[in-house]
Parts: sequence; structure tokens; C-alpha cells
Amino acid sequence: MKRNSICCILIGWLLCMGTPVWAKEYNIDTDSIHKKLYANFLDLYSSHGRDQEFYQATDTLARYYRSHGLTGKYYKMQLNICLYDTEHQHSDRALSRSQRMLKEMEEEGFDAYSQVYTALGTVYESRGNFSVARHYYEKAIENLPPDDPGSKMGLYSRLAYLLMFQQPVEAKRWNERYLKESLTFPPYHQVYLFIDGMISFALGDEHQFRQTYDAYQQYHASHKGLDNYGQETLEMVRLAFDAKYDEALQLLNHSSSNDLSLVACYDARIRIQQMMKRPDLALETAQQRAECIDSLNSDMYFANLNELNAAAGVSQAKAMASRTSDLAVTTGMVLALIIIAMLVALVINFRKGREEQRKKNEQLRSALAMAEEGEKMKTEFVRQVSHEIRTPLNAIRGFNELLNTPGIDVSDEERADMLQRISINIDAITNIVDEMLALADKGSNELYERNSRIYCNKFFSELLYSHRSKVSSAIELQYLPKVINRFQIETNEEGLRKVAEELIKNAIKFTKEGYIRITTRLSDDHSLLLVSVEDSGRGIPKEQQDKIFDGFYKVDTFEQGIGLGLAVSKKIAQKLGGDLTLDTSYIGGARFVLSLPAKSF
Repeated sequence: MKRNSICCILIGWLLCMGTPVWAKEYNIDTDSIHKKLYANFLDLYSSHGRDQEFYQATDTLARYYRSHGLTGKYYKMQLNICLYDTEHQHSDRALSRSQRMLKEMEEEGFDAYSQVYTALGTVYESRGNFSVARHYYEKAIENLPPDDPGSKMGLYSRLAYLLMFQQPVEAKRWNERYLKESLTFPPYHQVYLFIDGMISFALGDEHQFRQTYDAYQQYHASHKGLDNYGQETLEMVRLAFDAKYDEALQLLNHSSSNDLSLVACYDARIRIQQMMKRPDLALETAQQRAECIDSLNSDMYFANLNELNAAAGVSQAKAMASRTSDLAVTTGMVLALIIIAMLVALVINFRKGREEQRKKNEQLRSALAMAEEGEKMKTEFVRQVSHEIRTPLNAIRGFNELLNTPGIDVSDEERADMLQRISINIDAITNIVDEMLALADKGSNELYERNSRIYCNKFFSELLYSHRSKVSSAIELQYLPKVINRFQIETNEEGLRKVAEELIKNAIKFTKEGYIRITTRLSDDHSLLLVSVEDSGRGIPKEQQDKIFDGFYKVDTFEQGIGLGLAVSKKIAQKLGGDLTLDTSYIGGARFVLSLPAKSF
């Protein structure tokens, strides 16, 4: 896990990442004892795995300031300890220390509340609770003394960093305030450029990012002595804008930089996955982010409860040892039970919250998948319709211009041919519009009310043979009835005709020779009439068979049509009380089976 960088760009720490707030603010010219204590403190502040030594050193230095009446430095020391705790994943300690600082200040009437609010803001930001963190940072600004512009500048920067992914427009306003103060301090201005680049990343503003990226590189090159704060992270963003997403994610995952906090790393990963057009991955990362924040906060809550539990255990032990009265024993036991109950309640509530969050994420995932599919369908719809309508429109326009151009001699035969072609293309556009309206229709079955009785053999044979003039002599039309001639069904003739016409036209479109055959028979239990329309054409590849009824899907993208015919036909068949399916076992071409409720009369 990366070190948390939150503390690194607060107030005066920009000059030296990770060093205490007042490390360069004061030129301390005192006795050798202080110099030794202070040097030891600085050394331990930047170390790892030496917490106990650090706290002992800070206690010694804090007592030194108290004994010399240096109250301001004492509280800045407490603030630095809070920052140390936050950086080293001890937010529970930082929170407790902040509360003690506030209590101490109130008791002695020392007005330095901005430091407490800064510490609290840092604690809650490290836990991903941005709204509370923002509240405390703004409170810190309100309580800053007028003669402390450095702290104000640091808090402006902190707010810009805090909001750069969640509210980038607001973050940009805070960063611009920070800009005014940072121009005369190169390390500060470098941070301004870094945050400005990250805000552009969050907003998806590639042009602004590249300008800021170039400005950062030039500024860094022209000011010797600057560290590399922000450089690796900005390089990651550049790779993302170059569409080198894998490289960007790899740099984000394995970066040695601590420019981004743990939560901000999740935000950056989500942004890259959105640029990749992978909302599924972005949603998964968002869920991981939420779980991470839950885990961080629960760790802090449990740590605080453990402190209470330990205190209760001490009270109970004292009460048992003294045995002065049964009341003392009872009080200790009751207190212990209360603490245990609090722990159990927290666990239950935490698990309940996690389960509710999981359900919400599942709902969001489903909604996102539907939205993504809807977006794909919309794009495909626009593409298909614009192409299919443009073709007949161009033909109509061309023939119309010929017919209406003065000076062009057109024979009656040619004029009749052109008018016929115009009519054919108008019919093609009308069919496209009808298909779209049929697919969009969400009405009830009243549109296809089953109010007609038809003789099946007569209806389907006449419909099939009416297409004789539309097929070549190499194709044989066959009607094979397996129901008696007087067999009737109750259905909607108009709807049934649309479905059967679509199936016959589809067979003609994909069959160059052989046969097109309609067979009618009853299901084994005689509850359904099964109408199969089969051909000896090229068939449908297995990998495409499960998509054939999807809206706007075409087996051959070069064939005329917008891919709605089968989707509309299936919908109509279902409104008629039946269904339309593809017989995937048929290998001689394609076979569609229309099932309808069978009721003989």
C-alpha cells in the first residue's frame, strides 16, 4: 500500500514532503538541548517502524515547550503528531489526539483552533469521508489568524486536492486561489500545476491537461532543486490520454510515488476505465473503493471501541480488587456488558450496511449494463437507419431531378419506369418506418386482437405462392400441409400476415437456388399450430444464432434492411399468444418456426 500523501501538501509541508508543519517556518536559535530534541524528532518523523521511539521523543519535546511557555509551538507539535498518525494509518490515534488538543485549548483559552480543524480534516480525508473533511478544512480557514498566509495557502491546496475527483469544478476554484499565493514559491507552484493537471484529468479535458503537463515539465526543468512530486502521476495521466490504458494502469498500480492517496488511486483507476469505455470495470472498482472506505472507517471505529473496552476492563478490575461493595462489582460488569453490546451492535450494523451496499451495487451494475446496451442500440439504430433511409432517398431524389429537369427528353416508357422505381423506394422507406414503430410499440395486445378466423392451408399457400414472381426459376416454392383443409385458427390476420411475409422475404433474400418451403402441423398435444418456414439458402452461422432476434442485428451487414424484421416478428408472434424461434438443429439452410395457439372450429 502506498503511503498516504494527504499530509504532504498541507500548509508549510510543501517545501519538504513529510516534514513537520513548522520545520522550516521558524529559525530556532536556542540551547543545545532543544537542538538535540528537535533533530531527533525530525529523524523519527520520517522513519518507519519506530512508532514507540517517535512518541517518546515527541512527549519529551512537548514537555520542553510547555516548560518554556512556548504554547504555540506545543500545539503545532501536537498537530504534527496527528499528521504522523494519519500517514502511518493510525487515524484513531489522530482523532483522539485532535479531540484532546481541542479540549486543552478550550481549558486554557488558547485560540489556535485552525490547527485542530486541520488535523480533523486530514483524519477524515484519509478515511475517504470527503464531506466531513471539507467541513473541517473550511472551518480551519475561518479560524486562521490574519498573519498566517502560509497556512491559508496550504489549506487552499488541500481543498483543491480533496475535491479534484469528486467535484473538479469546485476544486479548480480552490486551486486558482492557491495559485495567487504560490507564484513566488517554486515548490508550491509545482504542486499547483500537479493539481491543475489532475483536475483536467477528472474533467476529461485533454487539451487543458496537455497544456498543464507541458507547463509542469518546463517549470520543473527550469527550477533546480525541486523534487519529483506529481511527475509520475502526471505521466500516468498522459499515457491514459494517449489511449495507452494498460501502461497507465500498470504505472498506477506499481508506482513508487506517493502523490495520490489510497482513495484517490481508486478514483484515478475508475477514470481510466471510463476512458476505456469499460463501465463494468469502473463499477467493479467503485465497489472496491466503497469497500475500502468502509474498511478504513470500521478499523477506526473498532479501534476507538477497543479503547473504551480496555478502559472498561480496567474499571472492572479495580472494582473487583477493591471488593468494597457489590455495587462496584455490578457497575464494572454492567459497563463491560454495555461495551460488548456496543461492539455487537456495530458489527451487526456494519454487516447490514455492507449487505445493503452490495445489493445497491448489484442494482447499479444491472442498470449500468442496461444503459450500456441501450447506448449500443441507440448508436446502431442511428447508423442503420441513416444508411438504409439514405439509399432510397437518394434514388427518389435522383429520379425526381431527372423528371423535373428542363430540356431532358424522357420517353413515356422511361418515365413510367422512373415513377415505378420512386414508388418502390417510397415503399422501402415506409417499411422501415413501420418496423421502427412496431418495435417501439409498448401497447397491449389490443393492437393484435385475435378476432379473425383463418383457414391455415389457404392462407399460407396463397401467401407463399404470391411471391412466385419475386424468385428466380432456380428456386422452388413448396407448401406442405399436415393439417386438414378445413382446419382454422383464431388469430389476428394482419399481424400473422406481417410475420409470415417477413419470414418468406427473409428466405428469398438469402436463397439463390433450391427451395423455400412452408409446413403446417400441430404440436404433439394439439395445443399449438407450428408453421415452419425453411429454405436451402446459406443458413445462419452458429455463433450468430443467439443474436438473430436482437434489434438492429444483421447476419449480413451489406444486405438491405435495418435488422428489425425478425425482432418485430417475434414481438408480434408473442402478442398473438405464440412465439417465433430458430430451429438450430436444421442444417440445410435456415428454418424458422412460428407457434400459434391452435383452436379448431
